[in-house]
Amino acid sequence: MALSGIEWRIKWAGLLISVGLVIQLLTLIWNHPLSFVAFLCIGCPLVAGGTLLYLYSLVSHTHRDLKPDNQS
Repeated sequence: MALSGIEWRIKWAGLLISVGLVIQLLTLIWNHPLSFVAFLCIGCPLVAGGTLLYLYSLVSHTHRDLKPDNQS
């Protein structure tokens, strides 16, 4: 079963958000000054990128199956 464009983008957005949250969780457990840097430089951009990809996929999605209202 092939994924459509929006399904593919939402899948990748979920993956990016999940990986970012796991990294953020691991940096909260790790007690080192570099953990804060990893939290900000790796975890936050992954979550933000996944969120932006999700929102972009919702906004850019077009319905190809729908006909305009003025046509039968």
